[in-house]
Order: sequence, then structure tokens, then C-alpha cells
Amino acid sequence: MRILMVTPEANPFAASGGLAEVIYALAGALVRLGHQVTVALPLYRQVRESGRPLTFTGHTLSIPLSWKTLPGEVYQAEIEPNLNFYFIAQDTLFNRDGLYGTAYGAFEDNAERFIFFSRAVVEMVEALELEFDICHAHEWQTGLVPVYLRTLYHDRPRLQRLPVVYTVHNVGYQGLFSSFDLPLTGLGWELLSPKALEFYGKINFMKGGLVFADLLSTVSSRYREEILTPDYGFGLEGLFQERAQELYGILEGVDYQRWDPSRDPYLAAPYDRDQLKGKKACKAALAKHFGLKLDLKRPLLGMNTRFFERKGIDLVENILDDLMQLGVGFVIQGAGEERHQYILQEISLKYPEQMGLAIGYGDELAHQIIAGADIFLMPSRYEPCGLDQLYCLRYGTIPVVRATGGLDETIKEHDPGTGVGTGFKFTGATPTELLGAVQRALAVYQDGAAWEALMQHNMALDFSWDTLAPKYLELYQAAVDKRRSLLGG
Repeated sequence: MRILMVTPEANPFAASGGLAEVIYALAGALVRLGHQVTVALPLYRQVRESGRPLTFTGHTLSIPLSWKTLPGEVYQAEIEPNLNFYFIAQDTLFNRDGLYGTAYGAFEDNAERFIFFSRAVVEMVEALELEFDICHAHEWQTGLVPVYLRTLYHDRPRLQRLPVVYTVHNVGYQGLFSSFDLPLTGLGWELLSPKALEFYGKINFMKGGLVFADLLSTVSSRYREEILTPDYGFGLEGLFQERAQELYGILEGVDYQRWDPSRDPYLAAPYDRDQLKGKKACKAALAKHFGLKLDLKRPLLGMNTRFFERKGIDLVENILDDLMQLGVGFVIQGAGEERHQYILQEISLKYPEQMGLAIGYGDELAHQIIAGADIFLMPSRYEPCGLDQLYCLRYGTIPVVRATGGLDETIKEHDPGTGVGTGFKFTGATPTELLGAVQRALAVYQDGAAWEALMQHNMALDFSWDTLAPKYLELYQAAVDKRRSLLGG
């Protein structure tokens, strides 16, 4: 198949989170299965600074935005045979430090930026006469792509027959903007209705994708179930229910080229399930990095997270005193709301020999925490899929997670009696339940043989993209069949 992926970010060019890794890893897995993949994203400053060579295609698009027209230069990069990247360049919109905003909040013109990008991608397919069998659009920033294909451009044969799969990675971020931004789209006012883009008086980019795409998907079966409910649907649950027969849940995978403790360049020592000695060296190096004075026989807990309550950081803050009394070590890396940074800084100053805190995020330290910790905490209030728990499995680090979304789907509660299970779960979003799950983990940790058996069991599990990419191919074929039947073909 010839696959077009439209995304706001992708490795190795521009990343703000896990989405960039998912796009690149899925694209690579599809290429290995013999398909051609083209990825389209904006030409951010981060892309220019990636060190990868870009080639100008010679095409400059003219994209209308209300009363004005902006040029969009199209650049290209080939990472490997059958994996192409196209970039839409418009420096006034994309040549900035951040992808979507700064530390102080989102860019005020994000509506204009991603209206421009979505329309430019559609125009690019036509202008460059690109032939694709499927378009796979990701997240709210691309929600208008299926809208354009089915409205303003529906009479162009190449675009009319192009099926669209739209994937929602997180319903908590929908792309909500003032209805006064609608003229920027060039779309008719009839689309500002509850059946199309309107959402409580605003424009909702994600809703556009959900209404106009041929088929929909999200990033775990459990999250698919959750977004059908008011607790997780964030106002879109009615639409998800309406399209439930065309909404699929496909888990995200792991790129084991990047996440493999036997060849991870960031680690103090390599290790694998047959030779675990290197993990102890990673633990010692992590404790040293944070200046902890921890007996390495004691358990070390770790986290890479964002300091927001949806990630359950408040639950962790509430049990840290209890954890410190248990004599464990704890290291955490992350950034987010200042109040949580202050709380964590105060607690870390109180326990300098047991607790390490790194404000910010670095990929190298993220790998080192996952490798060096014994136990990894993910107490999210909601988590569509989650990747860290999957990395932990391969690194022999035992996850303690809240039973939600992909965390619930991928982690099975460990039974000390039978040895079955991969980690420890709790259901309610309370400090007491989180502490209980940690204490269950600590109890198993005391039995060295049982703990090692659990580590080795987890390290043999396979969550690679190569096992999951075929499910996307089935979804693509279903979208192709649906579009063909709609067109009477």
C-alpha cells in the first residue's frame, strides 16, 4: 500500500512527546512489511535544526486564509527507501522555538497554523500529483484534513477516492477555537453545526476528523471503551457512541531498536534477561546521579512524568512521606505546573539522601531512570495507551499503574502465589490505593528469587510494532473498502 501519514510531529525531525516516536516506529514497521510510507508535517524550526538534509521540491503552494493567501513551500527528505517525509514550510507560522506553544501556554494562532497545515497537505497531494491508497491522520492538529477532502476538495478525483483513517491519541486535547476563526478555513458556515465542527459554540478540530473520516481508531482497546463514557469522552462521547461500529482500538508498540537494555547507549552497563548484572550497575549509576545515599539492596522507585493531576502527581506527593519511612529511594524527572514543582522540591530537600528530583525532561535520563529503577510509578487518572510501562517490561523494571486505558490493558496484576502477572495495579485515584499497590510490590521485592523471575518473565514479552502494524493494515483495507463502496466502485 501507498500510505500517507499526516501528523503534527514525528521523529527524527520534530518531537514534543510520545506521538513523534509512535509515528516513526509505525511507519518503519509498515515499510518493513513492504509498504510505501509518506509522512507529512510542518517545517518547524526543530526540523531545520535536526541536522537532516532537506530538499526543496520546487513546489510552492498558495493557501488561502480568509482574506489573505500565504505561500507554503514543500520540502522533502528520504530517511530510507520507501520512507519519505514531506514538510510544509511557512516561517511566520512554524519557525518558532516550540511546536505548539511555550512554557507560558499555547500559541494564540494555533487555529491559523493548523488550518494552514491541513489545507496545505491536501493541496500538496493534488499539486504534486501524489497517489496514495490511504491517508492516516493523527490528533486534533490534522482533524481538518478529512473535512477538506470531503467538502472543498470532494470533486477532485484523486482526493475524492482517498480513504481516511483518523486516530485519536488523547481526547483531552481537541483543538477548540473561537467560531470567529471559521472564515480562516474557507469552509461554509453550514459546517458550524452540531453535526459537523461546532462544539458548545466553538470550532472543534478533532470533531471534524471524527465526523468526516471514513474510519476511526484510538490507541488501546480499553481506552476505546472509556471514551464512549462521559468520564473520558470530554463531551465527545455521544459522537464516539454514534460511530462505535467504526471506532477501533489498536495498542501502541515499542521500538526495540531504541528501547533495548542490551544495546542502549545511555546506560551505565548493558544487560538482558539472561544476564541481569548490568541492571545493578544502572541502579548504582542512577543513585549516584541524584546523589542518593541508598543501600542498593533497598528498592529504588522511579518516574518520568508531567507534573499534572491527570498524571496522578498529586497522589504521589501525598504518599512520599510514607514511602520515605519505608526506607526506599525515589527519583523523578518531569515538568509541568509550578505548584507541583514546588511541592516536590520541598519534599526532596527534606529527604536529600533518599529522593532525587530533575525538573525538565531529557531522553538520556528517561532511559536511565527506566533501567536503574526497580519499580516505576504510573498513577495516571487517564492514560490512552502509555509507553513507559511497556519500556519497563523490557528493562525488567516492575510497573505500578492505575487501572485505566492502555495501562490497564497492558499490565496484569501479579499474583505472588502463582507468579502470574506483570505488575501491580490500583483502581481508585486515591493516595491510599496507590500506596497499597506500592506496598504489594515491595512485599514481592523482599523475595529475591520471585522478583527476578517476574523481571525475566516481563523482559521476554513482545510489544513490538512489527506485531501491531498488521492490525493497522487491516484497518486501512477496511477504509479502502468502505470508500470504494461509497463511490459505487
